[in-house]
Amino acid sequence: MRTAGRLAGESLRPWVARRHRIGECPPAGAGTPAAAALLLCMSLLVLPASVICAQPLPPPHFEQEIKASFIYTVAKFVDWPEAAFGAPAAPMVIAVLGDDLIGDALERVVEGKSVKGHPVTILRAAGLEDLAGCHVLIVGRSERARLPEILERLRGSNVLTVSESDRFAREGGVMGLLLDQNMVRFEVNVDAASRSRLEISSKILRLGKVVRDRKRAQGGP
Repeated sequence: MRTAGRLAGESLRPWVARRHRIGECPPAGAGTPAAAALLLCMSLLVLPASVICAQPLPPPHFEQEIKASFIYTVAKFVDWPEAAFGAPAAPMVIAVLGDDLIGDALERVVEGKSVKGHPVTILRAAGLEDLAGCHVLIVGRSERARLPEILERLRGSNVLTVSESDRFAREGGVMGLLLDQNMVRFEVNVDAASRSRLEISSKILRLGKVVRDRKRAQGGP
């Protein structure tokens, strides 16, 4: 178990070596630093809650730190259309709507960091009118009743939407985070990603669960 003060992706090689010694093959793609960071981050996310909370006790908001690290890492494995950025060095804007705790964690995680040459900035959105120009949107559970309105507002835009709201990905969001039997997992709606013209790496898709829009899943047009 790594110390609570270290973020996902800082040291994967010992983890891969341990897995290899006990007779398991290292995961595909683990040889590259970027893939290594992703795989370690995901290994932390799928740990049972009882393991994460083992001694020594994690600091306050530890879960928020893990989710923030996950979202930042996933952004490295997503390709946006060139038109989504006004310039090669334009910032990548991660907007947070209705979830102050993860916003605080994100600010700590992304400080001084960039994604594919784009410095990452955090936007605390007060309302839908603040979402113009964002590349990632984290929708807090407090916004559950407004999800249809939020997703409709973003229709046609190049935004990676993420939320812990129930069935978020199945109802049109791109990525849903969820707890399943005390384990954190995620779903990716490939139809929603396609509508947003986002190309999500197969490394992400293999680690999560791929879902489709409800109409497509039921055989509709």
